[in-house]
Amino acid sequence: MHSSSQTTNALNNALVLRLPEVAHTKSGVAFCPTEDVWDMFDGPFRLRLDFLRLGEELAFVRDSLKACLLVFIRGNSPHYVQNLFSAFCHFLSMREQPAPFASFSVAEVSSYRARLKPHEAWRVGTLNVLVQKWHALGLPGVDDDAVDYLRERRKPGNKKGSAVRTRDPVHGPFSHAEYTSLYKAVDAAFGQGTLPEWAAVLTRLLFACGGRISQYASLKLADLVCKPDSFALQLPQAKNSEAHVRAAFKEFSLSPQTGRMVKEYVDALMAQGETLDSAMFPVARVLTGKSEKLRPVNDMFFGHCTARDLGRAVVANLQAISPPSDRLGYAPIPISTRRFRYTLGTRMAEEGASRAVIADALGHADLQNVGVYFEASPKIVENIDKAMDALLAPLANAFRGRLVEDEEHSTHKGAPGSRIIDLRVSTAPLASCSGKGSGCAFNKPVACYTCFKFEPWLDAPHEKVLARLEAERARLADDPQMARINDDAINAVRQVIAECEAVRAQRAGGEPQ
Repeated sequence: MHSSSQTTNALNNALVLRLPEVAHTKSGVAFCPTEDVWDMFDGPFRLRLDFLRLGEELAFVRDSLKACLLVFIRGNSPHYVQNLFSAFCHFLSMREQPAPFASFSVAEVSSYRARLKPHEAWRVGTLNVLVQKWHALGLPGVDDDAVDYLRERRKPGNKKGSAVRTRDPVHGPFSHAEYTSLYKAVDAAFGQGTLPEWAAVLTRLLFACGGRISQYASLKLADLVCKPDSFALQLPQAKNSEAHVRAAFKEFSLSPQTGRMVKEYVDALMAQGETLDSAMFPVARVLTGKSEKLRPVNDMFFGHCTARDLGRAVVANLQAISPPSDRLGYAPIPISTRRFRYTLGTRMAEEGASRAVIADALGHADLQNVGVYFEASPKIVENIDKAMDALLAPLANAFRGRLVEDEEHSTHKGAPGSRIIDLRVSTAPLASCSGKGSGCAFNKPVACYTCFKFEPWLDAPHEKVLARLEAERARLADDPQMARINDDAINAVRQVIAECEAVRAQRAGGEPQ
């Protein structure tokens, strides 16, 4: 082990580091490494490293840390670099020794490791990445035996997949009942005007594609593909070896209802002066008044939210309308963008998708991270979901409107916009809308059957609507994910038909006409 004098001599004798005046991130963003604060936008990320946090007493390791991080910033995402810097700062914050920090020594590293709580053991692995690179570059500030100490000991990482494997009710995938009730809560809140349109659109896309929030923050209006008879989304592949997050895309099919909703949203933005190169979720719309002064106008991502800001904003909006979860004593369902991703992977596994198909959908480069979706027993999951569905049935009721005799008994009695007709099945009206269709972006009349504003008429041709939806489902049988898109609507139509039959049966039994 090095003595204190040896360490001091090594630092004093080390060549003075010369940092370049200009360096570039992996995607080509230029910055000045000699500055005390690195603050820049890089694609959907914002990187801010404040080296002044180290204090004057650690000025001798500041340039070593910068030189080490420069290697990572040229080949890794800003998020990864931020984590490494945070790991070093956390290490310093945990020091209790009276002497100032001189170098990574066995005593320093072992003391840090001992002070971590069991659930924080993964931090050693993150710090180790930084220390090993620091030492490999020959930079002053790391003792040889400290490197050996870390190599000889198991460096536990963060336990990946445990939330999915255990179906954690806070961090894991949504149960079927939670998925359904949250989907409906979003529709209802959007219809009532209590959820911003951008948040409703983003939530639909989170359900449909299961991407990382950085991918949605990278979306542009041009990424919606409108085909003659369908819609698709070109989702940027943010986690790959390409130069930037928009260098590669994966196409996801959207349901007709979601596709039309996104198109109306895109058309509205275009009408307000945006272009196809504009952000799908503009910072000015998501975060009113948010400054863009750090991102130049010629930046590919000018006008985009950062992944962090977009994630926080949509979670805040969804948490405000989150329905209850039986798994948490009917407390609101905890929301995070990652849970949508876990839910898509879990549902695909339960529907029989292969590991390769799930890995492709979730954007994984290999199969090692998708096995967790298959580890929980399908039978156990099925039993849990059945129990949940029974308990949450009142919360997830497909038909939530009000059956009426005819138009004369509806809320608005034939006012413009209130009548609902599906010309694909009949020229006869089906129902009325108590909201007169105002501001509604949903697919009529499919979405109407699950809407609280829906007022179906007693003698309307609801059976024809059911027949059309069931035929559509049968046509998509080879694609389970697409086939189940209108399952809620199908159940709602069946409930309406059942209520109509119950009323007719009651009247046939002698009730006064």
